[in-house]
Amino acid sequence: MLEVRPAVSEDLPALTEAFKQPHYFQERIARQPHLGVLFVAEHTDDTATRVAGAAFLRMLPAEEWELREHLRNVPILSHLQVAPQRRRQGVASAIMDAAEDYARAKGRARIALGVTLTNAAARRLYANRQYVEWDFGPVNAMVVEWDEAGRKHFGVERCQIMVKALPAPATAGFGKRPQMRLILA
Repeated sequence: MLEVRPAVSEDLPALTEAFKQPHYFQERIARQPHLGVLFVAEHTDDTATRVAGAAFLRMLPAEEWELREHLRNVPILSHLQVAPQRRRQGVASAIMDAAEDYARAKGRARIALGVTLTNAAARRLYANRQYVEWDFGPVNAMVVEWDEAGRKHFGVERCQIMVKALPAPATAGFGKRPQMRLILA
């Protein structure tokens, strides 16, 4: 079974084991829910529960001026990762469902994300989920990386912004996804 929920500090070792980046995950967990929500997807089978994926939903205004100007009050989904052994099994979609449900529950009418210009597979996934490219062209998205000592380094990555309208939830369909449990705060 796959469970998607907001991460807690006890998830840090498993997230770090799955995706490295301990400083990134530590900061995201420490700054939620004010900055946004770090979602963790866990897969449970007969023997163990393991991290299958993660993503961050930024609820505060974006760092990039273009997004602040054109997507005011729109949450930004970022850093979507799926463990290699869990790819093409619906993990990314489950995480996106949780992020979209969370944004909708917080009264947001749209959600956005950035995808690098060379990541055709991700662009297809997002397009299949009704994300559309915005009209303002690619942007230089801010990227933060941490070195081994935990120091931040800032850079940019050219991304296409994709946006999805979030229709009001259908009461009958919420939480009815098969073999998956969404836990929203």
